[in-house]
Amino acid sequence: MLEDPYAVLRALLRAEAVRNTPKPSQPQPQRPSGPKTRERQQTPQERERG
Repeated sequence: MLEDPYAVLRALLRAEAVRNTPKPSQPQPQRPSGPKTRERQQTPQERERG
């Protein structure tokens, strides 16, 4: 048997506290800003026409 009968209870409380601690939000990777969707889908001939 353990010397400290409350060791298991403390470990459970620590585990629960870690589980319920809010995680820091990680920054979302920025997408490179490229041409707009419509411009990307146009062929060179369509771009010349406008």
